[in-house]
Formats: sequence, C-alpha cells, structure tokens
Amino acid sequence: MGKRLAVVALLLVAAGASDVVVVKREGVRVMKGPRFFGEACTADVSAGQQLRVLERRGGWARLASPGDGKCWVHESAWLDRESGELVRGGASSSQRDVELAARGFSEAEEGRYRAENPDLSLQFAVVDEYVRRAPETAPPELGQFLAEGHLGGAR
Repeated sequence: MGKRLAVVALLLVAAGASDVVVVKREGVRVMKGPRFFGEACTADVSAGQQLRVLERRGGWARLASPGDGKCWVHESAWLDRESGELVRGGASSSQRDVELAARGFSEAEEGRYRAENPDLSLQFAVVDEYVRRAPETAPPELGQFLAEGHLGGAR
C-alpha cells in the first residue's frame, strides 16, 4: 500500500512538473498565439534564458513566463543545430532554405502540417511542383518588390 502511494505521488509530481527549455539563439519572436504571423507578445527572451513550458502544440510551446501563460515560442528557438545547418544537407541549402529556416519552418513542421491536413495533398503537389521549377528570386528584384509594396517599414 505504501509503495502504491509513493508511485502515485511521484506521478502527480511528474505531471505537475513543467518542461524547461533553454533559448539557443538571439532574435526569437514571442507570439500571442502558436503561429509565426500575427501579434507578438511584449515579452522578450534572449539566448541562454531558461523558459518553463506549460503546453506544446505543433512545434510551439506556451510559456509559463515570460508572459504569464499567454505567450508562445517556436521550438526553433531552443533546438540544437550544427553551425550553418538549416535543413538536411546544411551546406548545400539555397537562399529559399535560409529564408524559411529564419522563419522557423522545417521539414518536421511541414510534415506535421501535412499530417494534420491530409485534404491539402493536391494543393501541396501544385505548390511543390512550382517550387521545384521556379528560379530563385534575384535580390534586386526582391528589393524592388518590397519597396513597391512598402514592406519592411521605414528605412
């Protein structure tokens, strides 16, 4: 009987214990919801900071602090990567890979999304074919697009 109580007590403590992660990079965006685009929290995190996780959802973690349980951060903030590694094949990554990795997208994230939305397979096939055949956008062309669309804020 005493052993059962000890096991139950340990399970309750483990269930109440939260996950802790350590931020590995600077410039991490803390969001008000589990998504890359939308409203950011006013809370800041920095490299080396420990974050207590209350909940995990699709590569995102809701933080106990900062943000009092109302802020989310993506796992790309704390996952270890080799220097220069973005996706499999690291050194051979294209500019497109660099841009996607900077936003926290990964093959694992895409795989989760595809699994959660199986009805999108036809649409993914169309996009995948376009990406496979599309040339890289030249930096001057991208700069012109940003300027004409007034994107990127005042400079």
